[in-house]
Amino acid sequence: MNRFTIPIRLSACVFALLCIAFIEWASPQPMGSDYQTWHLPEGAIARLGKGRIGGGDKAIAFSPDGSLLAVANRIGIWLYDTTTSRDLALLTGHTDGIHSVSFSPDGRTLASGSWDNTVKLWDVTTRQNTATLEGHTDLVYSISFSPDGRTLASGSYDDTVQLWDVATRRNIATLTGHTNVVRSVSFSPDGRTLASGSWDDTVRLWDVATRQNTATLT
Repeated sequence: MNRFTIPIRLSACVFALLCIAFIEWASPQPMGSDYQTWHLPEGAIARLGKGRIGGGDKAIAFSPDGSLLAVANRIGIWLYDTTTSRDLALLTGHTDGIHSVSFSPDGRTLASGSWDNTVKLWDVTTRQNTATLEGHTDLVYSISFSPDGRTLASGSYDDTVQLWDVATRRNIATLTGHTNVVRSVSFSPDGRTLASGSWDDTVRLWDVATRQNTATLT
């Protein structure tokens, strides 16, 4: 190592930081936006950027009326006003990154599935966490509300689908049969059938009332 190595490395680091700061400064932000100071870790004074978007198939979701957009990432859940493009809130509480988000049909509740093995429910108006649903033994990859909003389905790396009663916040069923990660869940329009897609290369159809697997699509 020669005497120029350290200064060169330091200069490269400083240059990289200046580039990041410039990008943040130059990026258009809504008037009055102060997200850089929301929910910071202890000792931090500001954040650069908003974090990496979650890897799930439902990492972003519109509210039913289209007025809000929820974006899941490693920091929390960002809520945006779709008319003004303004960032309205950052919902935090999960202890790890968030893979998926889903609004209830009435738009009053937002659900989020996380690497911390839980599903959280949020009051969209107050932006408060109203419940934490525990039962999965591995990260929650996908979530979906039933059309009537009474039931929430969650697919996980533990190869199962969990069904939750939204009103009581209780687990009402665990659907087993997949032999690998459940990446996608979706209710039929009438709410009677749930479909689940997995890394085991199958789609399974479930009768929601009986909790029975009625078909396996290969």
